[in-house]
Amino acid sequence: MIVQITRTKNECFLLKEMFPLWQKFADGFVFFDDGSTDDTVEWLTANKEKYNILHIFEKGKGEKESEILKIESDERQMLFDEAHKHTNKIICLDSDEYLDGELTKDKVEALLGSYNDTVFYLHWVQYTSKDRIRVDGPWQQNFTDRMGHYIQPASFPKAQMHSLHLPRGTGGGISVPTHILYVAHLQWLDMPWVGVKQYYWKVTDWVTRHQHNVGTIGAEGYDHSVNNFAWAYAPAPLPLKIREDIFKTQDMKKNPKLEYIKKYTRMFNIPNLGDWGMGIHEYCLKD
Repeated sequence: MIVQITRTKNECFLLKEMFPLWQKFADGFVFFDDGSTDDTVEWLTANKEKYNILHIFEKGKGEKESEILKIESDERQMLFDEAHKHTNKIICLDSDEYLDGELTKDKVEALLGSYNDTVFYLHWVQYTSKDRIRVDGPWQQNFTDRMGHYIQPASFPKAQMHSLHLPRGTGGGISVPTHILYVAHLQWLDMPWVGVKQYYWKVTDWVTRHQHNVGTIGAEGYDHSVNNFAWAYAPAPLPLKIREDIFKTQDMKKNPKLEYIKKYTRMFNIPNLGDWGMGIHEYCLKD
């Protein structure tokens, strides 16, 4: 049995598209909802039996978001511990990721079972369209922790943000060749959407520093990831398996991340943290 663990927030429109792809490799699911304001929790709850959703954790309700010091590793630990009650074989994917490649579920399960207390690193492939991926900067050959086989319980090192996705086991780690199995990541499919998403993280880090005096990666980390939208491309290993305009189906003005940026930019008089000339900061100051 393979169980997938996923943190999500305001991404119900993605979850509805992803489950048929996720079910190709996972038998059950455990979710942590990070305070969604859309219908994520309601939809997951209504579909628990259909998709064998084993548990849904929810971030504390009634708390002001700016006053909560999020410890991401604690949230991921809850997900891992719950999944480990059901199986030793665990996959971790975000809402905008799915697995693809040559391997079938049976072969993935056999691969996991061949190594004990081991984490598997998969090529993190950044789709920008149906047949094209990003290969500039950090995305030339980026491997990420997304599968593991854990005979023994394991613990995450503490991280306020940008935690490991899976804990390190005593058996070390193994990288999987791209053609066999990789992570298809949808983040870069739509430039306006990703601009808002990355700027949201800049604002979140600013609030975290000023409210909790906690160190963060800094705005330059997101600038490095975005690379000022000067992207280089290569053909995708396999065609994208969901519609490439998935983010364009959403009303950007109702994007909860944009609403967050607007709210806290005004509340704390946050300066323009570098919005790549997209006008995000200016828009959030308008009435």
